[in-house]
Amino acid sequence: MTSSPPGFAAVSAGVGRSAPALAAAVVSVAPEAACGGTRSGLQTATWGAYEPLADGRTLVLTRELRRRNLGVDPEDVARMLAGRDRKALAEMLPTFGAVQQAGNAITATTDALGFRHLYYRVGDGWAAVSTSARVLAALAPTSLDDEGLAVQSLLGWQLRGRSLFESVTKVPAGRSVELRDGLLGLDAFTDEPDEERIGLTEGVASMSSMLRGYLDAYLDDHPDAILQLTGGQDSRLLLSAIDPRRRRGLRVVTLGRPDSPDVRIAAGLADRHGMSHEIIGVDGLDTLDPEEAYARCAAAAGAIELGADPLAWAALDFAEARAMPGPRISGLGGEVARGFYYLGRDGDGPVTQARARRLADWRMFVNEAVESSALRPAFRERAREIAHAEVLAALAESGRSWFEATDDLYLGQRMQHWAGATESPVSARRRIVNPMLDDRWIATVRALASADKMGSRFLARLQVELDIELARLPLEGRPSPATYVTPGWRSSWRRGATMMTKAGRKLGQRVRRRGRPPVGGEILADGVVTYWRIHPETVSGLAETEVVEPSWLDDVLVGRHDPGPGTVAFLLNLSLAAGAVRHSGVTAAR
Repeated sequence: MTSSPPGFAAVSAGVGRSAPALAAAVVSVAPEAACGGTRSGLQTATWGAYEPLADGRTLVLTRELRRRNLGVDPEDVARMLAGRDRKALAEMLPTFGAVQQAGNAITATTDALGFRHLYYRVGDGWAAVSTSARVLAALAPTSLDDEGLAVQSLLGWQLRGRSLFESVTKVPAGRSVELRDGLLGLDAFTDEPDEERIGLTEGVASMSSMLRGYLDAYLDDHPDAILQLTGGQDSRLLLSAIDPRRRRGLRVVTLGRPDSPDVRIAAGLADRHGMSHEIIGVDGLDTLDPEEAYARCAAAAGAIELGADPLAWAALDFAEARAMPGPRISGLGGEVARGFYYLGRDGDGPVTQARARRLADWRMFVNEAVESSALRPAFRERAREIAHAEVLAALAESGRSWFEATDDLYLGQRMQHWAGATESPVSARRRIVNPMLDDRWIATVRALASADKMGSRFLARLQVELDIELARLPLEGRPSPATYVTPGWRSSWRRGATMMTKAGRKLGQRVRRRGRPPVGGEILADGVVTYWRIHPETVSGLAETEVVEPSWLDDVLVGRHDPGPGTVAFLLNLSLAAGAVRHSGVTAAR
């Protein structure tokens, strides 16, 4: 069963000012929380596996601690925060976070990419920071955030630090936050990216060396580490960077059905190199009764602070519960090196409203958008305009050209808010590294020209450099990486056919207005909807919001309509957020 990840919260009041009662707000979310006393206006609380905060104590918020190739001790983290060591913080591998108390001050930090989600809120004479957006919402009366609801109804995740709660904001990437005497300050420990370009050959040489060195060092430190292996390109790169002499006996794990293309390709690679292959799936998920399915999904929504798809997280948690323990090596981060959001031809042109709208409609508002009939017409129209404006603002704020701006959007928004939402609870309970989130990888990818990243050109060249034999093997749903390097009409035809297939799939999703569900998503969606029909009071408040169409909700509850997983995920998050808002301030005042 999914359990709430450990967390912390702190609230500071100015001299002569009173702050909301933190204990009541925290207990409303984490009943087992340990709440500290008040010291010069400072209140603290921790829950889960974290010991209480105290003067001079540092809590590390992630299981794995690495600064580039080197393991780091909690004592090193304490020195980083106490000495405000910006260089060290910038080189910590995401996902990373920590909090430190010194007297009546609290310092908390996320990582350079903002993967470890922290939130803050500022009130009248007080300020607070926490791993939980819901705790901060419970501190004092608040409301649902209109922009946050609009964006999440179309994207399934957030943009620009928003949450579903008015006044509750995510700590930005590359920032530490300090609370003292009721004031909150944000301190940047990352510099503005260097705009100097590097060539493709230089990028391939430096990153092949970096990945080999990283994985050698990690496997030296953790011989029992497990590589998350799929049929895709990113995990193939990591396997290729592992010395062939270390591959025999290497533990690898794949999520999926035994007959799925992903598992078949991964199994072939495992057999080829004598690796120990574990397959985990969601078999048995369909045997959960509605109460347990709902409980798992509600707990998952809390674990990701209502900021992404709880059905996907609950299904993954169900599968992972069966996996063998051990440190994990993940391929998350390769997407930032292949121009994932490139759309159109004039990549050197400026960001425009028309381009931003086209990107949003064709690439971003497809997989997880809520069924339009589920929304009140006024909200539906307003939500699309708000979401379009937010995408445009996120693209324009870097001041870079079109393709470069889409790279920043993917890394700074999608990766931070979508991937980071799920990596935060995972990293709190499991040792996991993503070598392609290393600051050297990110700096190199940003320094490459867009033309060198387009069409997986850089990644294909890197794959060939690391292991030519693995480069010649097909990927899941795509030709071999070598195909993207070798010129000629055959390779161009294969790449073109793959692009046409993907474009056709996106067009079909737009026509059907329903995206691809996550593994296990449809099963859990059915379970949650059945639970709602048995216990309609759990979602009765949705009809009172300005978001959900009451007649549509009636159709769902009486069985005339079965909503898709993306819609169920959003409504579950919304129902829990609406409940938190109804009790905000009231709970804290007890």
